Amino acid sequence: MTHGEETQMDVKFKIKNKSCSLSGLYSEFGINSRVIKKEMKDGIVYEIAEIYYKKNDLNKILESIKSSSEVISVDTLYSNDSILIIKLTTEECPILGIIKKYSGEGKASFTKEEKIEEGENIWYMSMTSVELVKELSERLKDATGNDVLINIYKKSRVDKKSLFIVKEAYDLGFFDVPKRINLMELSATLNIPPTTLDLIIRKSLKYFLDIEIASVEKIPATRE
Repeated sequence: MTHGEETQMDVKFKIKNKSCSLSGLYSEFGINSRVIKKEMKDGIVYEIAEIYYKKNDLNKILESIKSSSEVISVDTLYSNDSILIIKLTTEECPILGIIKKYSGEGKASFTKEEKIEEGENIWYMSMTSVELVKELSERLKDATGNDVLINIYKKSRVDKKSLFIVKEAYDLGFFDVPKRINLMELSATLNIPPTTLDLIIRKSLKYFLDIEIASVEKIPATRE
């Protein structure tokens, strides 16, 4: 399938996944968690997870995890009065198999850890086209029977020097209403040609707007 010119974008997928042992902790104990590290190999999932158990009965939580049909082993790495960190080995559930296919072959890659909030799984992935996002969301919907909530974050690439220049412009009052300094004055202050400075500022502003505005764009994975 040809998707045209590829544009890298960060994508957040959110879906209920009852087959995940960590998801069940919310319905049973009302607690959330996040996966710090995950590896999938030969149908087996190895992960390190942080569980926010809020002074619930630690033994009952561990027993609940161990009782899940897909769990092979559970080892406690750390715990205090509110956080439990475990090393978890499980069989690969169908939904993870789908995610794995889209995280390889240059199609997509994991950019952040998986999270489980209010019983829903959240994945952050980097993908190259909206078509692939829709394709993956449909496969997740078919596998779970649940709708998939998607947020796409199309981000401009801005180097640190440009962000520093925008910060200086902000501190000097370039974005104030009314302005405390105009473009020509800012150009002289920063020793950057006005045309170049204007381009840097506009490109950097697009970066921030992409985060704040494009991030709320949602594509429902539902069929009419």
